[in-house]
Amino acid sequence: MMVANRRSEEVVDPNLERRPSTKELKRALLTALRCIDLNAEKRPRMDQVVQMLDSNEPIPQEERRHRQNRTPENSETEPLRGKNNSGRSDAPEVRPPRPKNRTFSSK
Repeated sequence: MMVANRRSEEVVDPNLERRPSTKELKRALLTALRCIDLNAEKRPRMDQVVQMLDSNEPIPQEERRHRQNRTPENSETEPLRGKNNSGRSDAPEVRPPRPKNRTFSSK
C-alpha cells in the first residue's frame, strides 16, 4: 500500500500548481481510505469527510487502523479487507470483469 510504503507522493497529480504537504496528503489519503471501507456503516458521511479534511487535529486512531494493521507481506488491498475469526478475509475477492458472451443471429 502506498501510504504504508511511504510512496504516497505517487498519487499526486504532477500538473498541480502547488504540491500538498506530506501532512495534507496523508490526511487526504487516510480520509479516502475511510470512504472506501468495505463496511458501508463505517464510511463517513460527506459532512464528516469535510470536517476530517479541514481539521488540524491529529488523525484519530479509528482513521489510522488500516495503516497499523498492515504487515509488509500483505498485498496492497489487504488492509481494506476485514478478517473473520478463521483469519481469512471476509471480503469478496476482487476479480477482473469477464467479457460478456453475445449471440448474434445470422441472416
